Amino acid sequence: MRNSTYFPGGQKQRGWVLVIGLVVLVMLSIIAIALMRTTLFEEKMAGANRDINLSFEAAETALRGAEAFIESQPDDSLFSATGTGIYAQGTDPANTEPNAFLTTWSDTNSRILTSVPAGVTTAPRYMIKKVGEIGDEGSLNLGGYGETDLSQKSVIYRVTARGTGGNDSTQTVLRSHYARGY
Repeated sequence: MRNSTYFPGGQKQRGWVLVIGLVVLVMLSIIAIALMRTTLFEEKMAGANRDINLSFEAAETALRGAEAFIESQPDDSLFSATGTGIYAQGTDPANTEPNAFLTTWSDTNSRILTSVPAGVTTAPRYMIKKVGEIGDEGSLNLGGYGETDLSQKSVIYRVTARGTGGNDSTQTVLRSHYARGY
């Protein structure tokens, strides 16, 4: 009669290979879960970065739209009164001009850009404030980037633009100054 626990060489099987195999499998599972978490986190970061870039591009588009609006005006008479996103020179910012970073942008305090960039949910908006006028002072050289002829009247405007990304919670507000000669 043969003993079932007897092996040639006189050793009994104890299952260490099975235990080691299970430990290796658990370690591989932990590594796989960590890699999945990292991948999900990186995917969220990439989505947020895309959203930020969309909002920045929308705000830049609104700045260019405001500059085109200023260029389309035959003179600066439109900017002598405050209303619908246009603010006259000398307006008190505390009473009439909204805080560009805290306010709700609406039809009463800003202008809407009609062309919406792709991927943006809400159309960009802008505000234009006449800052002042310069002229008859000769020329102006800004850091060696060329001469600006100031023999004609130039009006300086402050343009504030806001763009949103793929959702309205991502916003970018940009501000620039723009001069137009009349």
